[in-house]
Amino acid sequence: MLFDCKMVINKLNIRNNKLNLTVAISCPFDPDVISPKAKIIFECGGKTRRLPFRITNYYRQPQIGSCVTVCSYSFLIDRLFYNLETDSDIKVRIDFYYGENEVVAVPFTVSTNVINRNLPHELDNEYIEHESLVDAASSSSDDEPGILDIADDYIFDFDFENSRIMISKSKESKKGKSFIKTSKIIVPALRAVFLVFRIIPALFLSPLFIIDGFLAGLGILPKRRTSAAANLKESIANQIRLNFSSFIKIGLKKTDLLRYIKKPIVAICNQRYKQLCKKDIVPNRITFMSGRRDELSGNLKFVYDLIKDRDDIDFQFLLFSDLNGHNKIKNLREFLRLYASSKIVVIDDYFRLLNTVDKRSEVKVFQLWHACGAFKTFGFTRLGKKGGPKQTDPNHRMYDYAIVSSQKIAKHYAEGFGLSDDCIIATGIPRTDIFMDSDYAAEVRARFYDKYPKLRDKKILLFAPTFRGNGQMSAHYPTEAFHPKELYEATGGQYAILIKLHPFCKERFEIPEELSDFIIDMSDEDELNDLLFVTDLLVTDYSSVIFEASLLDIPMLFYSFDLDEYVSVRDFYYDYRSFVPGKIVYNEYELARAVLSGDFELNKVNAFRDEFFDNVDGLSSQRVADFIINAMQDRLT
Repeated sequence: MLFDCKMVINKLNIRNNKLNLTVAISCPFDPDVISPKAKIIFECGGKTRRLPFRITNYYRQPQIGSCVTVCSYSFLIDRLFYNLETDSDIKVRIDFYYGENEVVAVPFTVSTNVINRNLPHELDNEYIEHESLVDAASSSSDDEPGILDIADDYIFDFDFENSRIMISKSKESKKGKSFIKTSKIIVPALRAVFLVFRIIPALFLSPLFIIDGFLAGLGILPKRRTSAAANLKESIANQIRLNFSSFIKIGLKKTDLLRYIKKPIVAICNQRYKQLCKKDIVPNRITFMSGRRDELSGNLKFVYDLIKDRDDIDFQFLLFSDLNGHNKIKNLREFLRLYASSKIVVIDDYFRLLNTVDKRSEVKVFQLWHACGAFKTFGFTRLGKKGGPKQTDPNHRMYDYAIVSSQKIAKHYAEGFGLSDDCIIATGIPRTDIFMDSDYAAEVRARFYDKYPKLRDKKILLFAPTFRGNGQMSAHYPTEAFHPKELYEATGGQYAILIKLHPFCKERFEIPEELSDFIIDMSDEDELNDLLFVTDLLVTDYSSVIFEASLLDIPMLFYSFDLDEYVSVRDFYYDYRSFVPGKIVYNEYELARAVLSGDFELNKVNAFRDEFFDNVDGLSSQRVADFIINAMQDRLT
């Protein structure tokens, strides 16, 4: 049955290079859908850019069996594509996801609230919506609601047959390019000059600032408005700092100073990188980089092991796990040298140094992302959310290729990385090859039971949740939400419980001494993938370990006590309740009951695996290795 979905454009304009768009999408109502999703896809010069289209309202109308999703956001037109110089038209479409329903290029009409000013032709009546789906959707800012206001730089048109909005640049826009480029140089230079002129008199006035600080701290003179100081010394220091910062118009907190220090460092790095780029690339150099490990492991090692014996490759490495490793001069110097001279650069995670300079076109960067599948949103999919990137951030966008486990999820990685669709390659994930290696599985099991002989006659429950927080610095798990002792006792000791928290989490569970042989916290040891070989039941929440577990047909339970909160903060690429391959429980009582009864909804696992892995043949590493070698030898078309 065809999913009935339609859209009305309630607002559309371009101002200051921002495409401001508000739409209302109607479809049949499903009470199980908690998080509808909309995506906006830009196409230009053979490249694509996917971005989340922020949902501002979700109107449920169960009495008439329908719902309306309102989306509104502003997109920077000139920063959509990474280093793409083109005057080609931009095609825009909206994709909509509602539960298991996916609509590519939602058909649309235009509300009468939208005033058609500068279109090259009049709209046909059939494409004009005489009443908006939702009146509130017609405006989301202080601009005049519903205006189709075309700036002089752009011209709009509608391709209703293919459900596209067409944006083209006017001739006047193209003439202004040289001025824009010039202004990008002049403005920072003027700012630097005026900063110098402010700092010089500030140094002469520093005795006055210091005296004022002491007198204000002692309460003799009025204090500047600031946060409460813990003591007199801090109060005086705050007053002196504010005197200086208000005069030179620059914040002097640590974060402010780092931001200003970073600018000249980046400028120096760019200058040094340009000098290095004058030299020829070493045509057979492949460099492995990682900021999360001191030695090769995971996807990097699986690929390296297949090509390490070739004498026609110059292998180089830049590996560190130190959280401050990206700020160390020795790493920065080595990065610039290798990034300028390597034909191929291979990474397996977000590598911050790549943001420092603009990559030379001859260098090809391969992202062998460490996670399987597409579950939690990441990267640019978190645009507009706390901890998410800005649309102008360079994060990830310099990759030439990124690998994924299946073609189905390629679009999600294209969105998260800010890459064109053709940059995502469904080779399979190298490190998953071990799950098809029976000899390796037997070796891991033997090693495990030699170490823990008392577990030979026990079934194994692996508790492996993901972290909460915005990233490594704020990562945590609420240990009060899970009580391993109570679960062990409630299930009659049928299962030994292994605990494996995310590496970012520092918390640890308290385990009674008398149960330490059967409840073991392995967060500080053992590879999570290896533990799966001895696991009879996986209990998790929002962790991507479910993809690896599906390769071994492991039953799963999803302990999601904070699902609604997690959706609002982080969200998923799919609707959680219809996506996960197992039973969902919301408290520890339901968890214990499901474990006792064996109610795991195991029938979901095989279908899940088939959907998210195109190849389950143990040859993913070989495909990636071949792809990299072909790129090195310029055999990619």
